[in-house]
Amino acid sequence: MNLIRITGLQFAAGRVLASPSRQELAQRAGLSYHAIRDWERSSNAIPGATYSHLCRAIYVLEDAGVCFTDGGVCRKRPTTPAVSATVTSEAVVARATQID
Repeated sequence: MNLIRITGLQFAAGRVLASPSRQELAQRAGLSYHAIRDWERSSNAIPGATYSHLCRAIYVLEDAGVCFTDGGVCRKRPTTPAVSATVTSEAVVARATQID
């Protein structure tokens, strides 16, 4: 995580993008539900939190694919490995005869 200024609105948007409830995020980050709620309610202000606590919550969101930037928040596209398969015509015929 790069050190940027994350507002309460960005923090709330990041949680919504990652999909955990406030309670789930609090549990994953080892924090209280009330801390998460208070940070999200801080509107455009920088959440008044202990830096290390805020980092724990942000790391959970970043692990879920959320990306915080100076201009906002976004979700990274998941990287899916390319799936490749080669099927020979003999394999198709063999499988078709097993089904019949």
